Amino acid sequence: MTGTAEVVVRKVEREDAPWKARFEAFYADCDIKKMGRKLHAYFAAYAGEELAGHCVIYREKGRWIMDGLRVKAEFREQGLGKRLTEARIRHAIENGAKEVWYSCDDGNLVTICCHLRYGFEKVCPADHHCNAATVHWYRLKITPALLEKFPAIKP
Repeated sequence: MTGTAEVVVRKVEREDAPWKARFEAFYADCDIKKMGRKLHAYFAAYAGEELAGHCVIYREKGRWIMDGLRVKAEFREQGLGKRLTEARIRHAIENGAKEVWYSCDDGNLVTICCHLRYGFEKVCPADHHCNAATVHWYRLKITPALLEKFPAIKP
């Protein structure tokens, strides 16, 4: 399938065996953090029955953390990363988040640029010991101005 099909982003409501098989195949060539019993939500982008993109947000140590955003090559540059990111931010807000976090390698400029437009700032969490070479955390504070600027993330 090509990237021309209409793509629908939705929360994964049931983490059942068929979904898990598709999920594991989607991430077969990379490591993905297992959520276990953490409070979390998966979001998927579907072009018909094809899994075009996927991501997760989870709660750990009192923080909502976005992770695992991935879009198939043929669906890139169509706004799926943005839509999946907004779905995760909206989910966190609906669950009381005052801020949202993510981490990535400093070389991942596509991800960093995508998130900077929302107002994410590079920070060192209080429970880490960071230096210029190890700070890879970004935080977005949920403010009325943010919700005004990005109406798609409003709950």
